[in-house]
Amino acid sequence: MEATLYMPYYDYNDGAFDVSNDYYNSDEYVKAMSNEYNSNKDVVFNSVLDAQNGSGSLFQGFDGQTYKFNANTAQKEDKIAFSSCNGVLYDGNGNDETVDGIVTHFARQESFVEMIEFDMDTSEEEFETEIALWKREHNKINEYKVYKGDEWTWVNEPKRNIKMHFKNNANEDLYSMLENCKIMDILEDGTLILFIEKIRLIDNI
Repeated sequence: MEATLYMPYYDYNDGAFDVSNDYYNSDEYVKAMSNEYNSNKDVVFNSVLDAQNGSGSLFQGFDGQTYKFNANTAQKEDKIAFSSCNGVLYDGNGNDETVDGIVTHFARQESFVEMIEFDMDTSEEEFETEIALWKREHNKINEYKVYKGDEWTWVNEPKRNIKMHFKNNANEDLYSMLENCKIMDILEDGTLILFIEKIRLIDNI
């Protein structure tokens, strides 16, 4: 069965920080540094004062809020994006996977084994990077098998959630999430034999 697979990766959007070489002239640079100092000096002052008074790690920022060093603060989550690659799926016996087979796994909510032959000529750059990283993590964990045993190795096997797009028997688009995938083996041609904990249908990629 042909499908398009999507690997997750962190999208840092570094382009938002791109500036020209003359972004600041000398006067503007000094002014920017001065403004940055003035806007943050109260944080430093109050934190030092609190430490001297033995009042702990509480301090009041220039925005009027009270903060605490080492406290848990809300942080913006990294944006997760997905990068694609075409592939061919085979079942655990090495036969061509079918739509009916995939639907059966979904209906039973069962774990299953799948072989995925990736067509790396169609892969995006981020996909290649993530799949290579996953393989390295798998190989690194398996170096400890002789010392830790099969059970420890399997428990610590790195997992990935992979999105998949395929056509059903009516030629309609279907989207799914292959959850908690673990690499069981890597064949010479780069085909991965995966243990998939569960598959669920999703609205889109």
